[in-house]
Amino acid sequence: MKKSNILLVDDDKVYLFIMNKIISALSSELEVSSFTDGEQAVKFLERCTEEDIKLPEVIFLDINMPFLDGWGFLAEFKKLKSKIHKKINIYMVSSSSREEDVQRAAQFKELTGYVVKPIEEDKLVEIFTKIYADNW
Repeated sequence: MKKSNILLVDDDKVYLFIMNKIISALSSELEVSSFTDGEQAVKFLERCTEEDIKLPEVIFLDINMPFLDGWGFLAEFKKLKSKIHKKINIYMVSSSSREEDVQRAAQFKELTGYVVKPIEEDKLVEIFTKIYADNW
C-alpha cells in the first residue's frame, strides 16, 4: 500500500490523540492529520485542491464542533467536489446514535458511513480493509 492520508476532524483533543495512536499503530503507511473544527478542515481541502497537495483518502468527521460543525463541513465539501478528482471516503463520527442524526447523514451521498464513538480498533480495520481492499 502506498502512503495514504487520513484526516480526523473533531474538537475533542483527547479523542484525536487516541485515534492518531490507534491508526498509526495499524499501519506505518497511514499518515494522520487532524483539525479541531470543520472550518479548518475545509480550508485545508481548498489548499490541497489549489496547490496540488495530496488529498486524504479517508475523513473521520465529528458532527458537533465549534465554528463549522460536521453538517456545515459537508455543505462546504459539496461546493469543493468539482475540484476533487478522486474518491474521498467520509465517515460521520458521533457519540450520538440518535435516529435523526443517522437519517440526516443518510441524505448526504458524500458520506461513506456513520460510525458511533468510540471507534474501536476492529471497526477501523474493517473500514480500512473495505477502502484499501487488496492493499491492506
